[in-house]
Amino acid sequence: MDRLNPLVRDELARLLLRNEVATCGLVIAELRRGARLPAQVREVLDTMDPLAYFEVDKHTWIHAGELAANAAARGYRLEIGDCVLAALALREGCSVYSLDRDFERIPGLKLHRARTV
Repeated sequence: MDRLNPLVRDELARLLLRNEVATCGLVIAELRRGARLPAQVREVLDTMDPLAYFEVDKHTWIHAGELAANAAARGYRLEIGDCVLAALALREGCSVYSLDRDFERIPGLKLHRARTV
């Protein structure tokens, strides 16, 4: 987490300490991709290991496709990975903490906002 904006880093640390973070395979794969050195890989995997883990099932994949298709019908494109995360969060009743503003376009999705104080 050293390369993160301090506000983002602090908010993630707070959420981790409060056990309010869950993950899925897509997030782990994205973080692993960004880890270059063996120590970074270990840090990523060790940090992610104790988190609640949500598996993407067939219904969630279909819902992700529906979210992407609905966005296209409204004239904008959502990445399928974002739609998978959104469908998973909707299924689990979770909010999503992301700096990606595309998530704001997904109906019904709760977004976590970092405290600025």
